[in-house]
Amino acid sequence: MVETEKYGLLLAMLEPPEEMEEEFNEWYDTEHIPEREAVPGILSAQRSVAHKGSPRYLALYDLESIGVLQSEAYRRIGPGNFSPWTRRILRNVRIFIRNVYDQTFPGQAQISKDANSLVLWGNDIHVDKEKEFTRWFDTVCTPSLREIDGFINARRFLCVEGSPNHLTLLEFKDIAIFEDEAFKKAILSEQAANMTKYSNETMNNLYKRYRKKII
Repeated sequence: MVETEKYGLLLAMLEPPEEMEEEFNEWYDTEHIPEREAVPGILSAQRSVAHKGSPRYLALYDLESIGVLQSEAYRRIGPGNFSPWTRRILRNVRIFIRNVYDQTFPGQAQISKDANSLVLWGNDIHVDKEKEFTRWFDTVCTPSLREIDGFINARRFLCVEGSPNHLTLLEFKDIAIFEDEAFKKAILSEQAANMTKYSNETMNNLYKRYRKKII
């Protein structure tokens, strides 16, 4: 039996200066996202804006595999071949994070079109505790999340470029979930707190789906 290749993920987090925010969103909406949506193998592109935490903006690109980023089509618009507008934006943003991941669970899932809110966890997990963390997430955390009304999916990733080495994305239908007691119980449980002892948490962000302005 041939093993199916895992999906990849390109993650970008940026914080533009306030005086540049309007131009920043125009650049993303009219140039940057359309360029990437046209690349074969980029399955989806979705932007989010911070509900809490920083950087303010998040962009997620689901990939058929991380090999898409080595394709000729992507390299024509990727690092080393950025447009003048892209270079201007990146030169001026306060924060720019670009990470590449392999999807380890479930393996081939894209972000849902119904996902209006996201929880992003990034952890450098101690190597000798990775199996224990995975077992907790699969058998305790995820079942608890599935009981929450509005929960869509949980995906986990292993970093191949950038840091931290583990990324978890939780998708929900509504931004109001962040104030839900069941949600807080699932992610703030004593067992969840114990798991953080085995890792260095470098990302813990809440995002809501970005909506393009209609003029």
